[in-house]
Amino acid sequence: MRSSSFALALTVGLLTVPLSTGTATAGTASAGSAMTDSAASCYRQVGDHWECVTPGAFCPAAAHGRYGHSQDGDTYRCVQDGSYWRWKPAAAAAPPATHTAAKCSRRFLPLPDPKCQPGARNPAVTQATIKKTICTSGYTARVRPAASYTKAMLVKQLAEYGYPDRRTSRYEEDFLIPLLLGGAPKSTKNLWPEPRYKAGGMTAANKNAVELKLYRAVCSGKVRLAAAQKAIAKDWRTAPAVVGLT
Repeated sequence: MRSSSFALALTVGLLTVPLSTGTATAGTASAGSAMTDSAASCYRQVGDHWECVTPGAFCPAAAHGRYGHSQDGDTYRCVQDGSYWRWKPAAAAAPPATHTAAKCSRRFLPLPDPKCQPGARNPAVTQATIKKTICTSGYTARVRPAASYTKAMLVKQLAEYGYPDRRTSRYEEDFLIPLLLGGAPKSTKNLWPEPRYKAGGMTAANKNAVELKLYRAVCSGKVRLAAAQKAIAKDWRTAPAVVGLT
């Protein structure tokens, strides 16, 4: 049989990899099969983002401009690359801050912009239900959104705040009213990109300590839930003093 010169196409998710029929081996076919099984088994759209994307792969029209996550947990964005759309690292795909009109202001740091994130509560958590919700072991794990959700939100909000440095490792997606105090798990009015580095003289670790102090006071009955929520949403730096804690 005469050797063929055309190439076969192995499709992994939406990534096309050319293989020469003259050089393809059993080992290559086996590896391709494994890649197909691994990527195709979980590559899907989940809400407004995509899971198990393949870096550099072509992305469908429904994904244009949207974010996705690889199996390693890295964040990518579907961006135009010449005549095609591909999954590219989110940091590289994000437009420079100078080209993006910031929707939210960083001048309130270490607090979020109150017009963007005034705080939001979980309606299932009230003073009458704290012993069955926030004051029970494992509550936050049950209501915390998936890491893929908060990662996508972090990338989006870093752009909205116009941060020039958008390396996600330097920020955490913070709940203004923490889950420990009945904050809304997925509301964009409660989630914001909080710097891990010192900003406005404070760091994320400083806020975490305040959250724990208020949580213990609420669950011990020293402070009412609504008072703690209101104080931390307004200014976590002064919240303990506002509710009468020293």
